[in-house]
Amino acid sequence: MFCHQCEQTDRSPEGDGCFSGRGQCGKDAPTSDLQDLLLYAAKGLAQASAAARGFGVSDAVADHVLLEAVFSTLTNVNFDADRFEPMIREVVAFREKLLAAAADGARARA
Repeated sequence: MFCHQCEQTDRSPEGDGCFSGRGQCGKDAPTSDLQDLLLYAAKGLAQASAAARGFGVSDAVADHVLLEAVFSTLTNVNFDADRFEPMIREVVAFREKLLAAAADGARARA
């Protein structure tokens, strides 16, 4: 298991990653995967938000959701895998909303 977001990941000449069913922090592989997916989705939301801002559209709730998503992966205190799927869906929904707003702005300028 390799956590992209973990400062505790084992690093050794054999390779990086925690070489068991649980990481040094106690997290299991499925939870690590969900956190990685959440970070990937958060990057998409950040890009969509930047694009929408280029057309004068911003969304304070989306900004908060983005911060919450990133923060939830940076702290090794809550490994409840059930909380990550709804967060991923929420991030993706805001991403789609802001991408649509950016597309509308682009069409309006054309």
